Amino acid sequence: MKKITYYQRLFQTCYQLLKVRAVNLGWLLLMAILVTLHILMLNAGLVAIKVVLIICFMVGLVFEINLILTAITTNKTILNQTDLLMMTAWRRLGKRWVSLTGFVLLLAILWLPFGDAGFTAPVLNLVMIPASWVDLFVLQRRIAVAVLVVVYFGLLYGFLQILGHLRVTVKPELVPINGWHRLVWFFRPLIAFWLPLFIVNHAVVWGLRGLGNQLTNGVSNGVSLVILILLVTLSLLMLSAFLIAMIWESIAQPKFVPEFDETDDQLHSMAWFPTGLVFVLIALFGFQAFHFGAVASPSVTVAHRGVIGENGVPNSVAALEKTVRQNPNFVEIDVQETKDGYFVVSHGDRVNLEGRPKHQTKAIQRMTLKQALARPINYHGQTTHLVELSTYLTAAQKTRQRVMVELKVTPLDSHDMTKRFVAQYGQQLVDHHDFVHTMSYQTVLKLKQYNSNLIVGYVVPLNLMSIKQLPADFYSLQAIGLNTTMVRQAHSIGSPVFVWTPDRVHDMQMMRILGVDGQITNQLTQLQQVNRQPVKQFNWAIVENMINQFC
Repeated sequence: MKKITYYQRLFQTCYQLLKVRAVNLGWLLLMAILVTLHILMLNAGLVAIKVVLIICFMVGLVFEINLILTAITTNKTILNQTDLLMMTAWRRLGKRWVSLTGFVLLLAILWLPFGDAGFTAPVLNLVMIPASWVDLFVLQRRIAVAVLVVVYFGLLYGFLQILGHLRVTVKPELVPINGWHRLVWFFRPLIAFWLPLFIVNHAVVWGLRGLGNQLTNGVSNGVSLVILILLVTLSLLMLSAFLIAMIWESIAQPKFVPEFDETDDQLHSMAWFPTGLVFVLIALFGFQAFHFGAVASPSVTVAHRGVIGENGVPNSVAALEKTVRQNPNFVEIDVQETKDGYFVVSHGDRVNLEGRPKHQTKAIQRMTLKQALARPINYHGQTTHLVELSTYLTAAQKTRQRVMVELKVTPLDSHDMTKRFVAQYGQQLVDHHDFVHTMSYQTVLKLKQYNSNLIVGYVVPLNLMSIKQLPADFYSLQAIGLNTTMVRQAHSIGSPVFVWTPDRVHDMQMMRILGVDGQITNQLTQLQQVNRQPVKQFNWAIVENMINQFC
């Protein structure tokens, strides 16, 4: 006898569940709410409506999961009477609602590394974190990242505990499974559904990107829209299967072969209208995505660390002299304070000790200006020395090159570091229309306090928080994990957005789709080429931006 595979058994279960009218209609209603939410997420504002839809979706998902568990474990009589099935599910919900609510909430958080279901990350972008906490994260980011990893696995353990509790609550005859052995309930469906979905989605987008130059504008727009609609539909189906698979795994993969009093046509007759509605909403979402995903104006070009590719040692005057020939709008450099209160241009806060092994270094903050300037800097076979900020600014001003200075903040800085910086360079930066940005929000406030005419930006370390309560003249956001919600938040308070550090052409194209104002990159000439590209070459980025919300 031919062995039935994992996929066959699961898809048979899903197909039989869809014959249950209440389950079918409930799932379609949830899809309609989710796609409507996606459409609204493309628009700024309407926060109250979005919150209501999110609550409706989460509550509906709790009831739908309970309905699925009830359908799988009930008898034929109840299954064939929709009213009786709903009443039974409602009674059982009274005993399960705490566990099911915890299951849904934890799943929304655990899913963040794999996609955000279209609303998780934007909702987190509304969370207001105190500036002091954000600065603590920056100063102790290695510890903070380790803590986040521990918290994530703690939440995963709690999630598996809830699944284990549901297992014995739904089917008391099952043997309890404890500990990390339950990981299979999460990771097997993840590998079976999310991973193939991720590969298919991105392979199709990769192919669409390759067709960018081959198609006319009209054809490119039409093909891209159809592909987006199909990929969104596929994503919703696969992620629904993933959710059912987790539940099915936790209750020992039961065989679900119900007996119905009606034929398949009769069972599915009521589903045609909601199915059509969901598909229409997906199509509308696609049209809206292309409408609001129109390519932004060409990006302001910023040479990261003052270099283009490997044209010199980063943050060196020699590299600056080569870079300015390509006419960047800004060169971006990094500044560290020395022990005696001066400022040198350096990205890292440590330099190698002369005559010592490479791993033996010393913090610039523990060196005097003279000591720091004497240290040779080696970079890909090139050697130079650190320079004082005044030297670099003088060289930039000779060529009328504007500079964006990142003021690095470390625990070793002097207590009045910001005041010293403004006293030495504040008015000079203002006079030449240069920018300053920093990853410490307290430093942003102090810079503006000491010289209100300075153009001061905030380098946001996390893309998972609100920036509305952290006003700045501009924002520098990380390209990884960036979404339109963050960009719109900045624009809503009149602040432009720079993004760091997209170095590949397709990353630069994606940033323009997200609506950023400037890009800080190591590949300046490539960014200049992207700024000149026709609109049709960005269609793939609109598709990928939408698909990234799912996986």
